[in-house]
Amino acid sequence: MIGRIPMRRFANFYIVLFLIDAGLSLIDELLINFAAHLPVLSGIRNLIALLVIAFSLSIYVLMGIDRRLPKRILLPLTLYAFWCCLALWPLSSMISHESLGLTAAFGQVFIGGVALILLRGFYGRNLLPAEFFRRPLFSWRNTLVFSAANLLLLPLVLVFSLMALAGNYLDQQTAGFMRISPIGIYASERSYRHDGKLVRLAAMMHVARKEYYQELVASLPAQGTIVLAEGVSDQDHLLTNRFHYGRLANLAGLSSQETMQLDGNPVALDDLEPVDELARDETKPDIVRADMDLNRFDPQTVEFINVVGRTLLGDKPLAQGLAAYRDWVKAHGTAEVYAGLMNDILHKRNAVVINALQRSLQRYDTIIVPWGGMHMPAIEAAVLDRGFVPGDKKERLLFAFSSIPLTKILHEVLAPSGQEEALPEAGEEK
Repeated sequence: MIGRIPMRRFANFYIVLFLIDAGLSLIDELLINFAAHLPVLSGIRNLIALLVIAFSLSIYVLMGIDRRLPKRILLPLTLYAFWCCLALWPLSSMISHESLGLTAAFGQVFIGGVALILLRGFYGRNLLPAEFFRRPLFSWRNTLVFSAANLLLLPLVLVFSLMALAGNYLDQQTAGFMRISPIGIYASERSYRHDGKLVRLAAMMHVARKEYYQELVASLPAQGTIVLAEGVSDQDHLLTNRFHYGRLANLAGLSSQETMQLDGNPVALDDLEPVDELARDETKPDIVRADMDLNRFDPQTVEFINVVGRTLLGDKPLAQGLAAYRDWVKAHGTAEVYAGLMNDILHKRNAVVINALQRSLQRYDTIIVPWGGMHMPAIEAAVLDRGFVPGDKKERLLFAFSSIPLTKILHEVLAPSGQEEALPEAGEEK
């Protein structure tokens, strides 16, 4: 049995540790943002933060066992510690990365201060008094109510945690160009100016609301403008299946990026000259496909794209396609293959569009780059390296979660796959 003195000391130690962590975090963040960073202080702070997280988990569980632990004092502390583990999502997507740590530290100081005020108000002490722990330790009512509340909230907590993890991952991978909110997924368009030139980077996604693509197209200026469009070509006909996102878009009640009609003067990537002899329409922007051809990809990458095309994007039932895709990944999904995919699909294509951007700056006043969000960190870095200064920022809703037919999607994913068609091995022809 847990005695009243050990439990009181444990609870008070947790409160003190939380306050120490709050103070150190605030001092460390203030030094990082306004003075000089002290690595030793940051190391001590991180160690104490790990202890606070571990103690928060213990205290939270014990509150369901020991009825004497005051939930009005301890519950806000534990919940805030758990929220910090999720990087304060969704607040993290609404503030700058530089101010996130400082915001978390101020929040922890505030929560700790409220706890001290409540302690003084209820018990006249800065810590939990001994008299509070003279009551019986265990109560079936406390344990049953606490357990029932946690069971009811568990699905919401799991969904929130998964969205937070996905949101933080997407934020890191796209440098904040795309974010997940409780409402839906948003994409950003950022403007950069330098020496009379304007660069607009618009994060894209393969499926989105039809209105998203319409709004983006309607915002394109004409005079002195070039659009560096995304889209891998296939001159050697290496694709064995048509690769398009129309099926997934229809399943989700959305539109695919292929439906976005860019009306302009097509120009060649090599010399940025018109691809035909027709006179250039000055009321429309120039458009160049600033992307690679499939023949420059590694053969393993081409094979992977073909697998995706015939399993996930083909005409087979989605459940059957997912099963076939998983089988291929189990057989061929090595670290070498994944590294090659990232090099081809991300890094090589980044180099092509950045080169086109640099050449376009010599001829055009406005350059618009509507590319996938994962490409934006490298493109933005190249723009900033040329002396451009960040300017306006605009967000557009890609799609709302409420508009997604989850029941229909789950039915497609969980439907019996039936007789599966074996995928050909790498190097074999279908």
